[in-house]
Amino acid sequence: MKLDLVFLGPKTGYNNVFWVTVSHNYNISKLQHDIAQRIDVKLDEDDERIRAKILSLAFEKKGKSILILDDVWKYIDLQKVGIHPKVNGIKVILTTRLKHVCHQMDCQTNDIIQMFPLCCLKESEDEVDEDKVDEGWELFMLKLGHDETPRTLPHEIEEIVRCIVERFKGLPLGINLMARTMDGNDDIHQWKHALSRLQKLEMRQVMEEVFKVLKCSYDNLMEKDLQNCFLYCALFSIDDEGWKINKDELIMKLVDNGQINENMSLEEIFDEGNTILSKLESHSLISSTNNSSVYTHPLVRNMACYILKECQRNVIVKLNKRLTEIPLSHRWATDLELVHMRDYDIEEIPEGMSPNCPKLFALILNELSISRVPESFFMYMNNLSILDLSYNEDLESLPDSITKLRSLVSLILKGCDSLKHVPPLGELQRLSRLVISNTSIGEVKGLEKLIKLKWLDLSCNKSLNLELGSLSNLTKMQYLDLRNTCAMMAVKDVQGMNMLECFGGTFDCKDYDCYRKTKLELKAYHLTFANVCGQEIRIDDYVDLKKFDSDPSTKTIQFGDCKNLGHKLPKDLTCLHILKNIHWVRLCDALSLNHSLRMIDIISCRQLESLFCSSGSCSFCTNIHKLEVLELQRLESLTVVYKVVDQSLSRSGIFSCLKYFNISKCNRIETLLTPPLVQGLQNLEKISVSHCKSMKEIFSVSNCDEEDSTSSIALPKLTKLLLWDLPQLKIVCKGRIHYGTSPPKLVINLCPRLDKHPTI
Repeated sequence: MKLDLVFLGPKTGYNNVFWVTVSHNYNISKLQHDIAQRIDVKLDEDDERIRAKILSLAFEKKGKSILILDDVWKYIDLQKVGIHPKVNGIKVILTTRLKHVCHQMDCQTNDIIQMFPLCCLKESEDEVDEDKVDEGWELFMLKLGHDETPRTLPHEIEEIVRCIVERFKGLPLGINLMARTMDGNDDIHQWKHALSRLQKLEMRQVMEEVFKVLKCSYDNLMEKDLQNCFLYCALFSIDDEGWKINKDELIMKLVDNGQINENMSLEEIFDEGNTILSKLESHSLISSTNNSSVYTHPLVRNMACYILKECQRNVIVKLNKRLTEIPLSHRWATDLELVHMRDYDIEEIPEGMSPNCPKLFALILNELSISRVPESFFMYMNNLSILDLSYNEDLESLPDSITKLRSLVSLILKGCDSLKHVPPLGELQRLSRLVISNTSIGEVKGLEKLIKLKWLDLSCNKSLNLELGSLSNLTKMQYLDLRNTCAMMAVKDVQGMNMLECFGGTFDCKDYDCYRKTKLELKAYHLTFANVCGQEIRIDDYVDLKKFDSDPSTKTIQFGDCKNLGHKLPKDLTCLHILKNIHWVRLCDALSLNHSLRMIDIISCRQLESLFCSSGSCSFCTNIHKLEVLELQRLESLTVVYKVVDQSLSRSGIFSCLKYFNISKCNRIETLLTPPLVQGLQNLEKISVSHCKSMKEIFSVSNCDEEDSTSSIALPKLTKLLLWDLPQLKIVCKGRIHYGTSPPKLVINLCPRLDKHPTI
C-alpha cells in the first residue's frame, strides 16, 4: 500500500516538469547523474561538489521548474545534490511511503497529502448510496479496456469480476496487476477459477508481485524486533469489512506475546507500544483512526502471512462469513503457531475435536456463535500463551480443561454476554493478564492464587461478587478494574498493591479517609464511594482507565449517597462526580482542599442548594480556579450557583478557566450566573441551559433589578449559547455582551417570554 506524501508549491507558471525515481539504492552520485540525464546535462566531473554546482546552474538557466523525486526511502540532502529550491525557483515534490522522511525533508504538515486506497463498493452498498463512485471498479475496467475506453462484460461475468476487484480493497497496485493478467479473457470458467485461486492466495504471479512491492516497507524497518512486531500486529488486527482493533489492546497483546518487555510500568509499556505503532504507521504498514484504533489493510495482512510462510512458520488467519464450521483437526498442523478467526456463523466446535498443536502460542476465536467449547479441545495445546474468546455472545461456559493450560499468560473473555461459568483459575500460575468483562458470571474462583497477575479486568459484570480478601495476595498488580460490579472493595485488599497504576472500583463511604491515607501512587483512577454496593454508576461505562495524559477524566472520584461531611479531596484529583446524594446542602461544606480539579458533574442531589461561596475560610472554593467543565442535572433544591456570604471576599475569577457549563432540570434557580461570576468568564466557550422552569436571567451584571445599559460583560471565546425549554426566561443579560471576532451560534427554543434583547 503506497502512501504518497507530497511537498507542493504553486500550481502554475512553471516551464518544466522533471520526474526522477530515487528508490532504495539511492546515493548522492547516482541521484546527480539521474537528474542530469533528465534535464539533459552532462556530468563528467568526479567531485560531488562540482557536480552539484553544475546542476544548480543548469536549473537556474531553465527557470521555474518542478522536480518530482519519486519513491524516496530516506533523507536526501538537496543542497549536496545541487538543488536549491529557494534560490533557483525550483519546486520539489517527493513521494514516499515513510512519513518521517517528509518531516526530515522539512515538509510542512499542511503541504503533506496522504493518499488512501481507492473507494471500492460492494453491490449492496451501491444500492444504498448511488452517489458513491466505485473507483476500484472503474480503474479495473479501464485497465481491461483499450484506448482509454472501459471494458464492458457480460452480466454473469461482471458479478465474479466485482468479487475479484473487492479482494484488493482499493489498492491500485493489485487492481492494475490483476487487470493485466486477465486482459482479453471472456471465459466465465477462467474468471471463476481466478477468483478461487485469489481467495486461496494461490495466484502467485499477481500476489508475489504485489507482495514484492509492499514488502519494501517491511524490509525498510531494518530492526528485526520491529519487523516481528509488525507481523504480529497484522495477525492480531484482522479485517475484511472495516473492523479495527483497539490500540491499547493491540499493545497488550504484544506484551502477552513477549514483543514488549512486561517488566516495566504500564506507562512505560504504553509509551513503547505507541512508539512501535507510530513507526509502523510511518512506514505505511498500519493505519490508526482517532488515535485509538489500528487498521491493517487486508493485502498487507496477507503479505505478513506470506512472509511467515516463506520462513516456514504456520498460522491460520481467517475471516469468512460463509464459513459455518470450524476447520477440522487435520487442518491444525503440529507446527501451527497462531490461529485468529472471526466469524458470526460458526455455531459449534465438534465434540471430541482435539487439535494436536504443541507449538500453538495464540488462539483467538472472536465473534463466533458457539455456546460451548468441548473438554477435549485444549488437550494438546500445552504451549498456549494467549487465549482470547471475546465477543462470543452465546458462549455460556468454559471447559475445566483450560485449567491445564499451564503456559497461559493471557486469558481474555470480553463481551461474552451469556457467559455464567468459568472454572477455578488458581492452577494457571503463569497468568499475567485476566480480562472477564461484560459477562453474566457471578463469581471467579482461585484469584488469590494468581500471584503473577498484573492486569485484572472484571468490569461490567453486574452479577459479580468477590470474596473479601481474595485480592490481597496480588502484590504485582498494575491494572485493576472492578467498575460496574457488585464487588465492594475493602481498603486492605489494595494496601499491598504498591505497583498499582490504574485502578477502578467501589468503596464504602466510611472507608474514604482510610483509602486516602494509603500510599498508592496511581497514574489513573476512577473510584466510587457509596453506601450501598451496586449503586447506579454513571461515569464508568465510557471512561478509559488507561489514560496517562492530561485528560480531566484520568483521575476521577464519584461520591454517591455519603452522609459524612468534610471529605478532603486528593491533591491530584481532576474530575469529581456526585450522584444521588440526599444529604449535602452546599458542595463546599461537604468537600475541601483541591488544587487541580477541572471537571465537576452533579446529578440528582435533591438537597443541594448551592455550590460555591465567598467565605475566606473555605478551602474548596479558594482552590477551584482551574475548573473547566461544570455540569448540573436534576438538582431540585438548587437556588444559586455561587452564594455570597462575605461581600468583601467575592472572587470574580472563580470561573476564570471555565469552558463549558451545562445546567438542566434545576427548577428552583432563577438567575444562573450572578455578578461575582459573570466578570470572570473570559474562557467560556459553550453554555447550555435547558428545562429549568424558574430560570429568568442567564447573566446578571448588577445586583439591582433595574436594567443598566452601561453595564457589560465580555465573553470573547463564546461559540455556542443553547437555551431550551425555559418558560420563565425573560432576558439573557440586562447589560451588553461583548463577544470575540464573531458572535456565538444561538439555539433558542421553547422560551416564550424571552425579550429579544439586542445584546444577544
